[in-house]
Amino acid sequence: MNATELIAKVKNLAPVSQSALKLVGLLDQPAISNEDIVQVLKFDTVLTAKLLRACNSPFFGLEEPVSSVEQAVLILGHQQILHIALSIAFSSTMAAPLPGYAAEAKELWQHSLVAAMASENIARNSNALSVDAPVAFTAGLLHDIGKVVMNQVLTPDARTALLDRIASNGQSRTEAEREIIGVDHADIGKCLLETWRLPDTIIEAVGNHHHPVSRPEPKLSCLVHTANCLAHVIGSNLGWEAFAERADAGAIEVLDIDQIKLDELVVAAHESMCQVEQLMQMA
Repeated sequence: MNATELIAKVKNLAPVSQSALKLVGLLDQPAISNEDIVQVLKFDTVLTAKLLRACNSPFFGLEEPVSSVEQAVLILGHQQILHIALSIAFSSTMAAPLPGYAAEAKELWQHSLVAAMASENIARNSNALSVDAPVAFTAGLLHDIGKVVMNQVLTPDARTALLDRIASNGQSRTEAEREIIGVDHADIGKCLLETWRLPDTIIEAVGNHHHPVSRPEPKLSCLVHTANCLAHVIGSNLGWEAFAERADAGAIEVLDIDQIKLDELVVAAHESMCQVEQLMQMA
């Protein structure tokens, strides 16, 4: 069964706001203005209401409450508004429990937000890739969205077979998924984003986040792959050995990540956890 067929089988995938997809589409443009953001959001009353509630939360500590999208964008800037709006818009899709991945409610959502912020941080501090921070954030946010679809088509027998391949044969999760299901969650995520007509850069990063493209020139998947690895190991006894074992050597090389930079990324990831918790409460 291919990715398109699997996606077609899923009937109860939480709908994603068309406004959110339009916002992601804007990332493909050379420059995004405040007015571009306002024009997309102004007709989505539900997303606008949630956005304004988030902007007026104690987290941002605004002296005066904002009452319109125009005002919110002017005060916080379009990059911050994009972060909030996309985090809110995709929360219902990615916050559900995923028994096929032994993930409780909001566990995938938290991981995705940590990866998004790590992706953005790496993008801001990397000379290897020229990528705008909002693009990196969005790619990190959506990198595991294929798991939402995969979870719904995993039968109990398929789950048992996957765990057996991982435990007995030493296969990775993606290798086991391809052997048992025919595709892995990255393939499904790539296909899903293609149906949503999102920018090619983000589609590439999602589709290749387990097999990043570093040659002949590095792609965004190198950055998202590294951020994903960081997000996975951030709660364990993280050290260079643990990180290097999980991360692709080519991605580490092109991003020029050594022990010193890894330590800096770890500190930044820990600091972002507070913001992640705030974003999850706002959604």
